[in-house]
Amino acid sequence: MSAIMNLFCEPCSSTDEQDRYMPTKPQHYDASRTLSASTTTTAESSAAGSYYSAQRNIDNDFCPVTGVYSNIVEDYLISPNVLGKGHYGVVRECQHRVTGESFAVKSIDKSKVGRLDHLQREIYLLANVDHPSIMKMSDCYEDADYIHIVTEKYTGGELFDQIVESTSQSGCFSERRAAGIIRSLLEAVAYLHENGIVHRDIKPENILFESREQDSAIRLIDFGLSRTHDPKLEGPLANPVGTAYYMSPEVLKGKYDRACDLWAIGVVCYILLCGYPPFNGGTDAEIHDSTRRGRLQFAGGAWICKSDEAMDFVKCLLRRDPRRRMTAEQALRHPWMRKMMSL
Repeated sequence: MSAIMNLFCEPCSSTDEQDRYMPTKPQHYDASRTLSASTTTTAESSAAGSYYSAQRNIDNDFCPVTGVYSNIVEDYLISPNVLGKGHYGVVRECQHRVTGESFAVKSIDKSKVGRLDHLQREIYLLANVDHPSIMKMSDCYEDADYIHIVTEKYTGGELFDQIVESTSQSGCFSERRAAGIIRSLLEAVAYLHENGIVHRDIKPENILFESREQDSAIRLIDFGLSRTHDPKLEGPLANPVGTAYYMSPEVLKGKYDRACDLWAIGVVCYILLCGYPPFNGGTDAEIHDSTRRGRLQFAGGAWICKSDEAMDFVKCLLRRDPRRRMTAEQALRHPWMRKMMSL
C-alpha cells in the first residue's frame, strides 16, 4: 500500500479537469535529490540526516493526513467518468497501470475539510477493517491539495435509489429481500462493534450494491463519522452527529454508544418494508421532534401484508431505551430473520 494508504485521481481529458485534479507538490519540493549510502562521508551523513528531517517536515506540513507526499498518477490511470459527487470531492473510475484492474477513487479537496484529523481517522479505519459487507480500501495517496482514496469499484448503485424505484402504495421490498439486505448490514455492524468501531451514519445512501444483479451483495460505505469507542474507558459519546431520519433518541440527547447503529438499521428496515421513514418531518428539527415523540406506527396499505414477525423485528430495533434494544447478534437470531433466511 502506497505511503500510509493512497487515494485519488489522475488528470482527466479536459484542460480544466486536468488542472483541478493533477496531484500537486508543495512549493520547493525536491524529489530528485538522493544520497548514496555507499559514498556518504561522515559530514555528508550529517547533512543527509538534516535533509531527510527537513523533507519529513515538508511532507508533514503539506501532507498532514498521511505524512507522506505521493502521486496517484504514477500508479493509476484516472477516468473522466464520474461515479458520484459529494461535499468534499468526486468519485471516479481508475485503472491500475500494472495490473489493469479497475477501482474507484474518491478525491477529497483538503481545503474543504474542516477537521483533517477526522479524515485521517476515516482512512485509518478503512485501512484496518476487513469484512465482505464493508467497502474495501486498496490504496491512499496525498498531494498538497487532495487526498485520493482508492477502493474496490461497486457498480450496483445506492440502496436509496432502489428504494425510490421500488416504492408503491403496497410497500417497497418483499420481506425476503429486505431481510437479506438487513442481514448483511447486521453482520457488517456486528464486525465493527466487535472491533470497537461505531459507524454513526448508517442510511440507504451509504449502502451500495456490488453489482446490478438481482440478488447482489451490499457494502457499507462512508466512514467519515465513524470512530473507535470504548464506553468503559471513555464514557458515552456526546457529539450528536448523523443524518436526521436515522439519529436515535439518545444521540439527540448527546449521550449514546454503539446502540445508535442498531436504531439506524431499524429505521432502514422500516423503510425497506414500506417505502417511507417511521419518524418524518419537513425539516431536520421536525424529524428530531418526531423521533423524540417516538410514536412508532405500522399503519397504511404498505403494512397490511407484512408479517407480525417483521413488525416485531423493527420494534425491537427501535426501542427507545438503548439498553433494551437488540444488539446486532441478537437481531441476527430474531425469529423473523431466521424465517426469512430459511426460505
